[in-house]
Amino acid sequence: MAFNIRQSLFDRDGMLREKAAEQYKEQLSKLFFESPEGQALLDEGIEPGWSDMMVDFGMSYLGVTPATMSPGDLREILFDLFPRKVSAEADEAPEVIRELQYFWKFIEREFHLKNAAACLNILDDEAASELKEEMSNPANFGMAKSFVMMGKDQGFDMSTEEGLREWMETFNAGITAGTQPRLPLPGEPSKSPSNLRDSIQIVPPTPGRTARAGRKKNRRKR
Repeated sequence: MAFNIRQSLFDRDGMLREKAAEQYKEQLSKLFFESPEGQALLDEGIEPGWSDMMVDFGMSYLGVTPATMSPGDLREILFDLFPRKVSAEADEAPEVIRELQYFWKFIEREFHLKNAAACLNILDDEAASELKEEMSNPANFGMAKSFVMMGKDQGFDMSTEEGLREWMETFNAGITAGTQPRLPLPGEPSKSPSNLRDSIQIVPPTPGRTARAGRKKNRRKR
């Protein structure tokens, strides 16, 4: 059965139908990965992954799919949600933009969506610089991202459960002893360190792909 990019993934109450959404994301990701645009991305040494997050964030936070995503939605995902929720180095910004350029070119060619050209206009020459600036600004970090980035700065491997647990124990011990600075929480409600652990998820490589471990092992979302 041909993939229907315009299919509805939300129920009458506007709630995301999780099973249908997962199938949608997996099928679209596979099509992009196998497309000429996806292969061109690989030829440039960039492993797809950010486009998956864009689709996921669009569904989960904004209630949109690529078929209904507006340029404003894309800007919010790119310059607000990514910097706030994805723990990745700011130097990855050019790769993020490059991948999304290929993704929306694929969407435009394969599905002829009218919004694709407008979304591509967001991904211009200045987008990488703007994204890098937003991703490097701690004021944009959510609580979980602040915690992860602090652990990385302290030398912990935040790509593994073991490293995350070790940093959590060190952090808690420091708080108890009064030697650990509190997390910067601009505009965020307070959470205890024990609850914070549940807000952090490891972003696994997409099945069937050979992930570039040096990049993806340090990429997390909450």
